[in-house]
Amino acid sequence: MNNYITNKILSTLLIIQVLFIALISRKPDWVEKYYSNGVYPVISRLLRKLLGWIPISIGDLLYILFILIVLRWIWYLIQTWFSPIKSHIYKLGAFISLVFFVFHLFWGLNYYRLPLHKRIGMESLEYTQTELVETAQIHIDKLNTIHSNIVENDSIAISVPYKRLDIYKIAGTHYKTLNIDSIDLHFKTKSIKSSLLSKTLSYMGFSGYLNPFTGESQVNRKIPKSNFPATTCHEMAHQLGYASEDEANYIGYLACITSEDAYFKYSGELLAVQHLLYTIAQNDKDLYKEYYQKLHVGIQKNIQQNRDFWDSYHNPFEPYFKKFYDLFLKANSQEEGIQSYNAMVGYLVNNKH
Repeated sequence: MNNYITNKILSTLLIIQVLFIALISRKPDWVEKYYSNGVYPVISRLLRKLLGWIPISIGDLLYILFILIVLRWIWYLIQTWFSPIKSHIYKLGAFISLVFFVFHLFWGLNYYRLPLHKRIGMESLEYTQTELVETAQIHIDKLNTIHSNIVENDSIAISVPYKRLDIYKIAGTHYKTLNIDSIDLHFKTKSIKSSLLSKTLSYMGFSGYLNPFTGESQVNRKIPKSNFPATTCHEMAHQLGYASEDEANYIGYLACITSEDAYFKYSGELLAVQHLLYTIAQNDKDLYKEYYQKLHVGIQKNIQQNRDFWDSYHNPFEPYFKKFYDLFLKANSQEEGIQSYNAMVGYLVNNKH
């Protein structure tokens, strides 16, 4: 069978795959049982065992190679004046078909599993403004207490003393025994790495990502250390098959605050408070300022450090990167798109423990 026919068949299979995903997205119970708790854990564990021990990010190298191949192919198309056009179309269709298949097999079907809140007994993620403010006060008090347990003066910003590899080790050790709300969240083999593309991620506005093709958790090594434990735990939640950003945020938060390590607890509560205050600010700027001032000055300094970091990488292209990711999430049944990161507030408010 020559390449033209093979590419034509693979291009046709892409259409079948899209129809299959449209069908399977309506059956979250099936996805949960047979994929998220069946096929996926086997694939994920295998990928982590194969690649987790390698100190550098194989996923980043694959993306770099992919970009080079695409650029080379575009140059070839220009040189040949896109001729023969039909052959190039089928070749592109075949490539997209293969990527589409591997993406969903290795990780992507997790987008269509049962929502976490239904699995842990939360009736709803809705809340009133009063409940939001009350929850913010609870977490502000918790964060202030943790801050006081680490430093003697409430005007001192927290400086996480660990190296990044130490943070990965602590997170990996904690996830070995982590069970929350009757949900088994532990795995034995970790695959957490600092991204080779950290500077690029910073300009794009991302703290990290999970590579769906290699199963590696990638953390932006440039982000402030106070955010590092929570980001690491967030990306590890993705490895467990929680594709939704709000679910990964919530699990990452729980992983931090149930840790015995004070710096992990601080990072987790800092994440929670920032999302709660952000949500308050969307509706009432004055109320946001009032509750922000309740934080210890040292905590405010950590928050400002985070703002300054992202401001230093602000660029005209960042909104387009965010818009692309927003569309990607919406295409994968995440109706709130990039705003789903902040949807963890619904979990925080409705967490009655």
